[in-house]
Amino acid sequence: MAGQSTDTDILCLKSIKNSLEDPNNYFQNWNFNNKTEGFICWFTGVECWHPDENRVLNLKLSNMGLKGQFPRGLQYCSSITGVDLSLNELSGPIPSDMSTILKYVTAMDISGNKFTGEIPIDFANCTYLNSLKLDRNMLSGHIPQEFSLLNRLKVFDFSDNDLSGPVPMFQRGVVSNYANNYKLCGGVSLAPCSGDKFHQALKGGLIVGFALSLTCYIVVTYYISYSSSVPHVQLKKKKYRNSHLNKVKELGKYISSITSKGTQSIANHMHELLHPQLVEKGSKEISMLMERLTSTIWLEELRDATDCFAMDNAIGVGKMGMMYQGFLPNGQLLAVKRLFDSRSFKRQFLLETAILCKYRHKNIVPLLGFCIEEKERLLAYAYMSNGRLSKWLHPLESEVIRLKWHDRIKIALGIARGLAWLHHTCDFGIVHFNICSQCILLDDNFEPKISNFGEAKFMNPNIEDHLGVIFKVNDGKKDVYDFGSVLLELITGKTYNELSRSYDTYNLCSNPLSFYNVIDKSVTGEGLENEVCTLLKIACECVHPFPDQRPTMLEVYNNMKNVRMDRNDYGGEESDTLRGL
Repeated sequence: MAGQSTDTDILCLKSIKNSLEDPNNYFQNWNFNNKTEGFICWFTGVECWHPDENRVLNLKLSNMGLKGQFPRGLQYCSSITGVDLSLNELSGPIPSDMSTILKYVTAMDISGNKFTGEIPIDFANCTYLNSLKLDRNMLSGHIPQEFSLLNRLKVFDFSDNDLSGPVPMFQRGVVSNYANNYKLCGGVSLAPCSGDKFHQALKGGLIVGFALSLTCYIVVTYYISYSSSVPHVQLKKKKYRNSHLNKVKELGKYISSITSKGTQSIANHMHELLHPQLVEKGSKEISMLMERLTSTIWLEELRDATDCFAMDNAIGVGKMGMMYQGFLPNGQLLAVKRLFDSRSFKRQFLLETAILCKYRHKNIVPLLGFCIEEKERLLAYAYMSNGRLSKWLHPLESEVIRLKWHDRIKIALGIARGLAWLHHTCDFGIVHFNICSQCILLDDNFEPKISNFGEAKFMNPNIEDHLGVIFKVNDGKKDVYDFGSVLLELITGKTYNELSRSYDTYNLCSNPLSFYNVIDKSVTGEGLENEVCTLLKIACECVHPFPDQRPTMLEVYNNMKNVRMDRNDYGGEESDTLRGL
């Protein structure tokens, strides 16, 4: 016999069925004659807390062609947490007492309907809300400022309505979408509201004036230094000088663009962005600045590319921000990282931008550009079609994907090549400090690309950088350890730390043959035991507990390259620079 709470859930579903038109007969299996426990859990669109209990957890009635008004019968579903009524033909106003109807709702999606009227302020009392999607309706009026009090809210979408006025100021980490509400203002990505225009104009005027003054100073200083260093400029060099002066003018425009809308102090902003390049005088200074300048992308371009950062284009979320897929006008596919909070990740953004703008390598993810406007900080990368390495090593149960040994060794060698180049070839000597399968991206041909340089350091011994961090050469052994862990993950499907919790790793590393039982089953049986054994030995050397006993990344790379050269598929693709080292 159903208990009282489950009786109300049955009443809830009866009320919903009676209140909505169902032209496509999706409710035909909602048969209430059955009185056994859990019978409603078999209804189309109904998910229960437990299959043997008539208690609704989620109601998913998306894209069913349902007609009518918002079903108030939901108030009888005693402990429902998720409601999805999207892509139907529901109309009328949204109930003003939503917190009474849905006391414990965490996710609500009524997008793609025909709801009208204003957004009820009572939504602010739905304190468990994590996700709220009201997009693609005909809602009007203001967005209640009280929404900013929803401290559990992570995702909300109000796009494609007729909303107006200032948007709420949410805490960091909230992913919002206001696209195609042309009367909205305020926030991070919208135009300032009318009440702020005077202050914005005054502030903007002062900042632009400062930027222009600074630009003039750079132009004059450069002109004088250039003239004094070359007293008798030949005619053939005149065009070269004019080209650089034009670049200085463009630099001035760039300085103005990043300062006129900035909220940090100009001195700090200029110091942080330009200091890494302003280390020498003369033409080299300007050329290095212009190397950075060529990588700027405007916010409007990235908005267009990602359809105003639509949730449909979201492809992942990380510690620093949300990742979106986008298309440039020329058809090029790109990945856009939009930082959650520019203040919290200021140093990471600067490092990622400085390193990826300056250094290019076949095993480092290409940075197409970056954007700094108002509080927005965005990075645009070349899109990697095969995603993260971790996805291939740890697929979901529903995914049938298999990484062949040929691809695994290619990936391992590519990572080693990229790290060896960063440590030993590029002029500063860069340590990544966060190598893992999540930060290795794979292109169409499974060529690995190292990404996420937000924690990187430079290996200039005892030299303090402009962000106040002292770097040491021994830091490179951290990357060696992390690479060894990834190499073990490629062979066994588990990181070194995961293996340590299940096995005696000392005995495993002392005899690589003992790894046989933990080797990924997709690798065994291919006649590659000797090759696997050799790479296991290299991996064990990398994860040695004492950093001084670990090899350098160049030694690791050379050892792995020798293994690869024994194979018939070795193509001699290594760079002359690394061969020389």
